[in-house]
Amino acid sequence: MDFGALLHTISTITPDRPWGIDIPNYFWFTGSSAAAFIISSFAHVFGMKEYKPIAGFSLLLAFVLLVAAPMNLIDDLRQPGRIINFFFYGWENFPTSPMKWGVLLLIAYPLLILVEALVLYRPYFWFSKGVVRSQEQVEKDHHLGVILGAIGIPLALSVHGYTGYILGAVHAIPLFHTPLMPILFLASAMVSGTGLLIILLPIFQKFFTDFKRVDMEMMQRLARLLSWFIVIDLVIRFFWLTFAITFNGEEKYAFKLFFGENFWEVLIVDYVICLFVPMAIGFTNYFTRSFKWVLFGGILSAIGVWIFRWNTVIGGQSIGKTTPFLLEYHPHFSGFDSILSVLSNWSLLIALIALVMVLFPWDKEMANYYVKHEER
Repeated sequence: MDFGALLHTISTITPDRPWGIDIPNYFWFTGSSAAAFIISSFAHVFGMKEYKPIAGFSLLLAFVLLVAAPMNLIDDLRQPGRIINFFFYGWENFPTSPMKWGVLLLIAYPLLILVEALVLYRPYFWFSKGVVRSQEQVEKDHHLGVILGAIGIPLALSVHGYTGYILGAVHAIPLFHTPLMPILFLASAMVSGTGLLIILLPIFQKFFTDFKRVDMEMMQRLARLLSWFIVIDLVIRFFWLTFAITFNGEEKYAFKLFFGENFWEVLIVDYVICLFVPMAIGFTNYFTRSFKWVLFGGILSAIGVWIFRWNTVIGGQSIGKTTPFLLEYHPHFSGFDSILSVLSNWSLLIALIALVMVLFPWDKEMANYYVKHEER
């Protein structure tokens, strides 16, 4: 027997957890960032003009999520100074190390978003304001935005997909070890990112734009988009679970134990309440005409994906190798890797969102400006 595989297999004998509450929160942030970037690319790369009014906001949301996300990793290290080790050590394992892929992606991806934002918001900058820009200048900016967006899509997918590789490569934990894990993470990320846009867009439009009202047509469009993303997410989860529970050898009993013990939280809360309900809202015209129902669906879907991250990361580690029952985990209220540290990270995200809303306004006039020039 391969000795390395043996070490991987027995690594969960101890009830101690290498990953706590910071990690599912990090996965949620990076996934939502990838989704926000891809939705912004609907307008810039794929020419879907109906998404122009939210393209800039989606892009900035993707950026601030990526700025706040690594704070979870730094807190998880217990000694923040260790973050420098990510950059100096381990490069000899780069081809087979998803964590080293993440180092490069977490540098390249936010830089690309920042450059694209500078191009997109050029008319709003103080040095451009009041200056009539030629059609040629607008076309150059549009062409550059298309190129940056096209490059950014695989980067966005990779910056969250690599986290799925990290989990999927762990042989010792049955809930992690599947080649579907990167795809599972990406599919659920599109759900959480769209849900987050539905939550934040009304606040942004109501308080940070000139027309001071919620664009219900856009909310309905996002609700329908959310429903289709949920369909894709559910289909992938169906294949994952049915294969793992039925054909995964002896480890299928670990799956049955986990889902049996967490039936209410997984099936009822995560799947029925947080996925099927938002999907039904988005596909039903009666509900999509109501702002409250659409917002409710967005909130449920964002919460549901966070629960899925929790169940995967924390729940996966609860399956011990030498115990006939699940291990328990209760995060500390304060200190490193605690409830308070996660709340602090969310506070940072809210502050960054408020900051970019003030510095980078976006309204329908800006969207119409680009559409008008593109139609010439």
